[in-house]
Amino acid sequence: MQNNIFGFLENKFPNMYKIGEQIEEVFYLDPQAVLMKGRVFTEELIKEIAQHHEELSNIKYLKLFERIQLLESEDILTKEIARSFDTIRHLGNKATHEFLEVDLENAFKMHKRLFEVSVWFMELYGDYSFEAPKYKYPQPKKDSDLFRELKEKTTSLEEKLELILEASKTTAVAVDWESNIKSEGAISELPLLSNRSVIDEEFEFRLDEGESHLLKELSKLKESAQEAVENANQFSGFKEYLHVKRSIQDDLEMVLNRAAAKPHSQLILLCGSVGDGKSHLLAYMKNKHSDLVNRFQVHNDATESFNPQKSSLDTLAEVLEPFNDERIEESQDKLILAINLGVLHNFMESIYAKENFKKLAAFIETTNVFETSSITESLEGDNFYLLSFSDYQPFELTKSDVVSEYYSSLLERLITKSDDNPFYRAYLKDKENKIQGFFMTNYELLMLPELRTGIVNLLIQAIIKYKMIISTRSLLNFIHDILVPANDIDDFSNADIVQKTEGLLPYLLFEGKERSPLLSVMAELDPIHKRSNVIDQILIELNNSLNVESTFVKYVELSSLANWREELVGVGAFHNLTDASRQLYNKALIRLSFFLADNTVKEVFIDHEYNEYLAYLYYYNIGDRTGLRKINSLLKESIFLWNGTPKNDYVYIDKSNQDIQVAQSLTIKPYFGHLKENRRDILEHFHLSVILAFGDKDKTNPNFLEIDYPLYEMLVKLTRGYRPNKKDKEDCIQFVEYIDKIMKHGNKDKELLFVNLQLNKSFKLIYDDDYEEFTFRRD
Repeated sequence: MQNNIFGFLENKFPNMYKIGEQIEEVFYLDPQAVLMKGRVFTEELIKEIAQHHEELSNIKYLKLFERIQLLESEDILTKEIARSFDTIRHLGNKATHEFLEVDLENAFKMHKRLFEVSVWFMELYGDYSFEAPKYKYPQPKKDSDLFRELKEKTTSLEEKLELILEASKTTAVAVDWESNIKSEGAISELPLLSNRSVIDEEFEFRLDEGESHLLKELSKLKESAQEAVENANQFSGFKEYLHVKRSIQDDLEMVLNRAAAKPHSQLILLCGSVGDGKSHLLAYMKNKHSDLVNRFQVHNDATESFNPQKSSLDTLAEVLEPFNDERIEESQDKLILAINLGVLHNFMESIYAKENFKKLAAFIETTNVFETSSITESLEGDNFYLLSFSDYQPFELTKSDVVSEYYSSLLERLITKSDDNPFYRAYLKDKENKIQGFFMTNYELLMLPELRTGIVNLLIQAIIKYKMIISTRSLLNFIHDILVPANDIDDFSNADIVQKTEGLLPYLLFEGKERSPLLSVMAELDPIHKRSNVIDQILIELNNSLNVESTFVKYVELSSLANWREELVGVGAFHNLTDASRQLYNKALIRLSFFLADNTVKEVFIDHEYNEYLAYLYYYNIGDRTGLRKINSLLKESIFLWNGTPKNDYVYIDKSNQDIQVAQSLTIKPYFGHLKENRRDILEHFHLSVILAFGDKDKTNPNFLEIDYPLYEMLVKLTRGYRPNKKDKEDCIQFVEYIDKIMKHGNKDKELLFVNLQLNKSFKLIYDDDYEEFTFRRD
């Protein structure tokens, strides 16, 4: 067994092995030499690669950064390996051009990157049967002089090593730091120390999930965490701290008081979706208003059966027995039923509802609770109440803006500087213990109001643009995922600038589509998809920059990322980077600008179509027909453009013939009879789509169309000259069906227009009622 980590190179690539051996011999004695030898190691590795590719025979005449770029352009380097080469190069440059008395932290980074590229190289050019060994940090030599020298050289990382050495003065201690190199990253383990307990008491040099106070608290936000399992009978202090009051809480309390005051049977249906907070709300009410809630029986989780021999519907029928048609008049039972809408719908379709619960079924039918385009009505009956979480949006709509008190308050609770905040207490404890991690940096970023505002706006966009249903459970999991990378247990202190960039909150927010459906939607909202002259100019400036850091500082407020900025200085000129690293910094600049740039730059990210739709949404929900004038005109114009129009007020009805096409005249008028007046300035209960209607020329026989944001986008595109393709027609099937209905208001029974596209001439076929005959003439 070889003593150094590069031993697998010895037989096939002895020169590389020898350099690797020298690196490990001087690792603790001369960290700066490690950085310079790392560059030499890389040059030797590239030389070996060139010997396997005839087209690379002239690579030796190029500079190191040009060699790396050439290998990438030839698709020899993967994206990850290209970035590792970039890190090795700029660490080597730093050591060559600067005198660094002690740079052990960068030496660790260099050593790890060299191992990564060596493994990749060996797998590709060495031996296909090669199995990569576990990564090991260089072993300190059993030499008292080395111990003494290390004690004199202290940086944040070396202080940890000094503690290790002092704890082992009387015994020879082998420090074996290992991590498994996997495709997604390395997992570090703690040193195997005989005096481990002494080290733990003096210095928490720990990167495991359970060894960071903040990471432990953040882990409670995950969907897989024990704290994510809600129980209506339990309400922990942790959940109480995270509790944010919503309007449904006041409504439930009001309903409970009303139902409790009535002498006869009362059934309260608390409906919603999985994870939306039904159990949490019941637990909160039981904790805060126990006297009131204890007057009711509570049946939660209606998807489960008490008896394995019975279905959930059988169990539900048993629970609801006091409210069946035979017993409801004489019963005095009071029940709170927390139930998912899907289960309630299944029960409504069951034989139980049709035969034994007709009164309950009739009440539920009047509420329209299953209609996604409407708000639940008739919430109260003689024996029944119904509250649905789906009626309570997590944000508020105003004439000029859209805000979310719920999302904003929840995010603020995480970072509030208070002794009551378990997250902030944990953060301070980790700061005291000098714990490092991506999550620490991201938690500090979350303290910025502008970043929290940006996240809230993105969450609202996810709901409106992509019809995302964001339950409280999925929201908390989302917060965890944008603070904690999937591989945050990796050694943060040895992460390079590339890895630390990939671990930043904005990067996790827009690059985590594999982690959850919500993050998948966030990838669609990534500001890198936005194009404007301002953004193009910023990227051009970055791509021509001789100092990447200076461009970031010019456009982004980086005071909250001081350590990251310091490492960014070492990146140097943009043109020296590989394409993989260039893409990384291009994305990073845009994403950071989205949150942390000044207002002049932020303005380019404003989605004006989205803001216009929000305004229409507000006018529709308050019943203001004047505010809907433009969107009505947009819809009317789009109806004509969808099938095509030869001239004003005419629309094609047959385009099957390429030479001659047939159109009819169509006169439609907007209809407003369905609008309901609501003069509240701030809306909490509202539809998430706009329902418009057009009738015939007499404003009768209206046809209704629900316009959600995706359809609104399509209507805007149509008016800008876009022509729908087959997929568009499949996606907009409701609009296609709506047009078919509208076309019935046309005048094709009395008049047809024939358009000869080859001759550019039009002819009319007109039916004369008086003489009951057709007339054909040129238009």
